[in-house]
Amino acid sequence: MKKLRSVLIVLALAVVLAVAAVLAYVLPRHAVVNINGHEVKRVDRDGHVVDGRNPVTGVTRDVFFLYASDPVKKEIHVYRNEDTGFGFPWYFKFDSAEVQGRAQLIEADNTVQGVRPYALVTYYGWRIPMFSLFPNAVDVRTWDRPETPFPVFNTVFLSLLVLLIVVVWWRIRRWRKGRAPA
Repeated sequence: MKKLRSVLIVLALAVVLAVAAVLAYVLPRHAVVNINGHEVKRVDRDGHVVDGRNPVTGVTRDVFFLYASDPVKKEIHVYRNEDTGFGFPWYFKFDSAEVQGRAQLIEADNTVQGVRPYALVTYYGWRIPMFSLFPNAVDVRTWDRPETPFPVFNTVFLSLLVLLIVVVWWRIRRWRKGRAPA
């Protein structure tokens, strides 16, 4: 019985870690950056850039990239800007060209006025250089201050998720107590 309980605890921890990893990947985040450049690259089905070392072998697509820097820490950020369509995660993003256009306007304001305007990039995903993974920019807009906004959606979503888990746990516990012999 003790061994079964420890196995169940390990499985529950594995499920919690897996759910936490998925949520950390798909929940939107914000970054206040300066837009420094943009580019369009042709990639194959696996997401690898098509070039002389990787010739075209089948279906390809264009992927927009945004190059940005953190105005305070001076760190470099690279975002891909690609439609999600109806695929997971369900952002239903079909406007990557418009997002790229807004980013180019923000960058052009920098070159014309000589002032580096802030841009708020809403994105999901991780940057993993070893696998050439870039976070996907969902939205780009001008921003008037270097502070990142409070993540209201994430806070409400995670609060509701915790509340749901507590209610389910409480119901299961009540059900098990009702079934226990007196």
